[in-house]
Amino acid sequence: MKTITVKADHEFDALLNRLSSRLHTTRSNVIRSAVRNYLKQLDKEALRQKIQAASLKTREQAIQTAVDLEAASHDGLGNDF
Repeated sequence: MKTITVKADHEFDALLNRLSSRLHTTRSNVIRSAVRNYLKQLDKEALRQKIQAASLKTREQAIQTAVDLEAASHDGLGNDF
């Protein structure tokens, strides 16, 4: 395993110590888990943004289709009963 050095102020060091004690694991394990979880969060946010963009595009297309259908129903070519 590769060793990575991280500079931390006293507050961060104390936080890391408390968290590792609370989770009954090593400080290194806490940092590794935090980085993995952060990456998962970023991936989820990117996916959420893609889904939102696709949803907005679909909504715009649905509105345009409704407008087109409404215009076609009033073009004088349909049966008016």
